[in-house]
Amino acid sequence: MGDNSALTFASRADAEAFLAHALPAATAANPKYRTPGADYDRRWLIKSITFPRTEGGGVVVSIDETFEDYRDGALNSQGTHQARFAIDDVTISPETTDDISEKGEKAQGVLFQCVSAACIHAVWDGKPSLSARTDVYVQEANLRHRILSAFRALQEKGSR
Repeated sequence: MGDNSALTFASRADAEAFLAHALPAATAANPKYRTPGADYDRRWLIKSITFPRTEGGGVVVSIDETFEDYRDGALNSQGTHQARFAIDDVTISPETTDDISEKGEKAQGVLFQCVSAACIHAVWDGKPSLSARTDVYVQEANLRHRILSAFRALQEKGSR
């Protein structure tokens, strides 16, 4: 990680502006991933990320993304996923998963884990659900560290 782990942002607005631009670009540059046991590769594409406020002024993260499933290199199906959560209701940490990139590397990203009860409101292809965790894959290491730092900068209580 080196110096990238200590990145700071001058304000929440700077962190939000960085994430709004960098996260869609980062996912567009990501490879496809294969979950062990699956017979398809999946590509996640964040279309937008916004930061509405709670009544008390806290930051809410709202992510709108699509996913594409490929079989034998051809696009087979697509879907949508939205996730919404208060940034102060989650811990934010680096993540490495068992999903494998096209280059044979484990998928890496940023994990959001609810501090207590399930706090992440999601919609999968129009169907609402509630979850205790969500993540975003960012395979490029330097950009992943900057994105992690930006999300942590949005937390009122600092990094937890």
